[in-house]
Amino acid sequence: MALKDELIYLMEKNRGRYISGEEIAAGRKISRSAVWKCVNSLKSEGYEILSANNAGYMLAPGCDILSAPAIRANLPEEEADGPGIYTFKTIDSTNNEAKRMNANGAKRDLIIAAEEQTAGRGRRGRSFYSPAKCGAYFSFLFHTEKPLADATAVTTAAAVAVAEALEDCAAEPPEIKWVNDVFVGGKKVCGILSEAVSDFESGAVQAVIVGIGINISTKEFPEEIKNTAGSIRSQKTVYRGALIARVYTRLKELFDLLPDRGYMRKYRAASCVTGKEITFERNGEAHTALALDILDDGGLLCRLADGTETVLRSGEVSVKLADNGADE
Repeated sequence: MALKDELIYLMEKNRGRYISGEEIAAGRKISRSAVWKCVNSLKSEGYEILSANNAGYMLAPGCDILSAPAIRANLPEEEADGPGIYTFKTIDSTNNEAKRMNANGAKRDLIIAAEEQTAGRGRRGRSFYSPAKCGAYFSFLFHTEKPLADATAVTTAAAVAVAEALEDCAAEPPEIKWVNDVFVGGKKVCGILSEAVSDFESGAVQAVIVGIGINISTKEFPEEIKNTAGSIRSQKTVYRGALIARVYTRLKELFDLLPDRGYMRKYRAASCVTGKEITFERNGEAHTALALDILDDGGLLCRLADGTETVLRSGEVSVKLADNGADE
């Protein structure tokens, strides 16, 4: 690891306390002067670093620059050397980059994150607004041999992972809107797009890409979404490296529960759709229904106006909550 990366890693790992220059120098078998020069170099790149005599160096509270060392420092020890981690100032889409890396032969699981996306994507061909430094925009690439039915269930697991990761920092309890959005205070703060990558010859799922965008401090939204989109409105600093690492770690844990859908209990508990009147379109026709339950396979069980029941599937319909018009 380069000295800059190691210094960032150590300061991220020890937020809130000083790391002595002597300790850093001894660990690298370099001079304290070299450490000092590295600190100044990081300051020139925008890092706010506090220093104190006989104490060392520490990231200033609120300093939040997205980097691979920042994400890695917040992974549990058993995962610290696991995924490949890549960060970008600007990118078209982290999902697109995950596809490119996978096509180029990536063998490890990957975490890909960006300060800004110029072509962030959501479900059904929609765009995802991704302005610089206002949110966490990232994708995970998981290599898998799971059956397709399990691979597509990653979307619901990812929604649970995000909701749990936001519990201690969002202004209000996070809720999940079927199937792939997370809401805070009645506003959409997160969108999730999962894509399966198939082996061309066998047709089997070879990898799953999970793209996640979380609005952390975004205040201004485009006209077409300003009434439905929001941010988590946290009252404390949300460090993006830590948030991304938290979602990744939890999703990896839930990944093992995909076959028996053991996480769906939490999905149902966080749902803001169950028990609500919804409107949806299917085959070009508009319908009104009462959302009754979410099945283990992710289907939304509804009762139509004529009393019959139907199950909505992700990808075949567009759903709106009747009370706020928020579109799935």
